[in-house]
Amino acid sequence: MSKRSGRGRGLTRREFMAGVAAAAGSMALPGCGSGATGATGVVGASAATLPHPADSGIDHVVVVMMENRSFDHYLGWVPGADGVQAGVTQTDRGGTVRTSRRLAPQFQNCNLADPDHSYAGGRTQINGGKMDGFLLTQPAGDDFPIGYYTADDLPFFKGCAENWTICDRYFCGILSSTTPNRFYMHAGQTDRISNTVDISTLPTIWDRMLSVGRTVAYYYTDVSYTSYWGDQYKSFSKKYDMTSFAADIASGGLPNLMFVDNVGNTVNEVGGLSMDDHPYADIRNGQAFLNQVYDALRQSPQWSRTLLIVNYDEWGGFHDHVPPPLAPVTDQEKAAGNDGRLGCRVPCVLIGPRARRGHVEHLQFDPNSILNLLAWRFGFEPLGARASSNNLALALDFERAPDPSTPAFTVPAGPFGGLCLPTGEINGADNPVPVPVPVPELPTPVGVPLPVPVQLPPLPGLDVPLPPLPVTPATPLLAQSAAMDEVQRRRDDHERELDELRALGARYGF
Repeated sequence: MSKRSGRGRGLTRREFMAGVAAAAGSMALPGCGSGATGATGVVGASAATLPHPADSGIDHVVVVMMENRSFDHYLGWVPGADGVQAGVTQTDRGGTVRTSRRLAPQFQNCNLADPDHSYAGGRTQINGGKMDGFLLTQPAGDDFPIGYYTADDLPFFKGCAENWTICDRYFCGILSSTTPNRFYMHAGQTDRISNTVDISTLPTIWDRMLSVGRTVAYYYTDVSYTSYWGDQYKSFSKKYDMTSFAADIASGGLPNLMFVDNVGNTVNEVGGLSMDDHPYADIRNGQAFLNQVYDALRQSPQWSRTLLIVNYDEWGGFHDHVPPPLAPVTDQEKAAGNDGRLGCRVPCVLIGPRARRGHVEHLQFDPNSILNLLAWRFGFEPLGARASSNNLALALDFERAPDPSTPAFTVPAGPFGGLCLPTGEINGADNPVPVPVPVPELPTPVGVPLPVPVQLPPLPGLDVPLPPLPVTPATPLLAQSAAMDEVQRRRDDHERELDELRALGARYGF
């Protein structure tokens, strides 16, 4: 892959595939790869000289945020990136040392527990920078957090690694769960360290953009994070539908800033029927979703002046070997309990005419880096306490003329997977039950106390008694029962959080 110090051409397809093979051969040795292993990026990396914002060639920025995957877990295979996949060993809660493994051909992993990605759980996992506690927050015997996927499992990201820029030092905003991290994307700071539904009064990127007369749009696939500010941003918030989304873009109406928040599913995310990559989604649906957005944008009349950023809200409890550093926080954040620890690295991809081709960027970034790019380009004061976060524009190519050419990727459209059965949660196979498409949408309960459980509609094949969970000699009944209880509790907690957010959105007309 090209490096910051050598800004030559990108890789040919032959060179890229040779690089994938070479990277696969070295993955068993932690620390292999050309990137630095420290949390601050490549030592001595020189910041590019940025042009005048009006001469940047960027008038439209699109941010697509997915859910809950770490860099090593998803992109540790990328040639030239600081990634580690095979050969990772960690001790589980039962004292057994387990070794990382490729998860495919299981793409949902119904038989494993959704990894802990809470504020406290994250600190257990990073263990003071040792990065060896990822199995200590799982039921004994569960190795999901140190599993990984490779290039052939992720066709969209495989195409991106060959043709666009992969950032291998992009950390999420806080070592905590979804809501605080998505607040960093909207506001550059957070007023909470867990998933709650209290209304926020923090200033946002939407306020900043509108204050300088810029156009904005917000799309959400299920739950709307703009609803955290009541109905203040409802006028430009829209439920995502691929057909209408593509039509909006094709009409030439691309705004200066667009967010696409891919979170949840209107039926049941924890059962696996979603496309946001949060367990137990079939990750092939996430790849198809990203490819659809990419295809729609690259056919836009305004593509020549567009930057597409794909990132993830947080690491989801999956292993990463790079210790997350500290970053400044506001007094309000300190009062909320935020110690300033960034979250683990997550995938971040830069796509567009100004993006470097076949490049791995080693400079350190976080969500405020995106907001700082927007502040630089559109002329307003940065949000939060992280004006010092590297401007993401430093990863772009302003030395050569913009290249509007865009390759098409071969990504199966799906849909894939199905509903995860409770009997598959522990000691079972990855056994999702196929669900008819389209899936019926559920109404959101309104005007009733929270939390409100959302029940699945009747689905063929599910209205029958479930078979008993098999018990193996290696897993005593009591231990298996405790693990099952923990798995189900995590499922229930996550669905409750989504239901609360759906109800919040409905309260304000989303």
